Amino acid sequence: MKKLVMLVLVLFILGCGSGEPPIQIETFEQYNPLFHSKSKFLKITSLVDSVKITDIVPNRGKCKVRGILDQGKVKINKVLKYGQVWDYIPITGCGKLLEVQVKTDKGEWNFKF
Repeated sequence: MKKLVMLVLVLFILGCGSGEPPIQIETFEQYNPLFHSKSKFLKITSLVDSVKITDIVPNRGKCKVRGILDQGKVKINKVLKYGQVWDYIPITGCGKLLEVQVKTDKGEWNFKF
């Protein structure tokens, strides 16, 4: 009986997840006067009360996240509250941004553009 109760509890917990990502991703380009060209950026918005972003992998690792994150493999621990936006996340090293994988404390999410 105890095993049955545990199985039902596990199935209930797994069934409660909506499968929706806790964040929204947008991309945009902006002219960079230092490089005399357009640069690609990400904008991440929280759709839940709290989410911690732990990694961003653009184009399956073929592109790089730059700026404050370009000092080797820096661990990201950015916490966003509901409606909070983390923008101007620079992306370099790729012609076209096709996909971004974002790892959070709520799971991993792939976004295709």
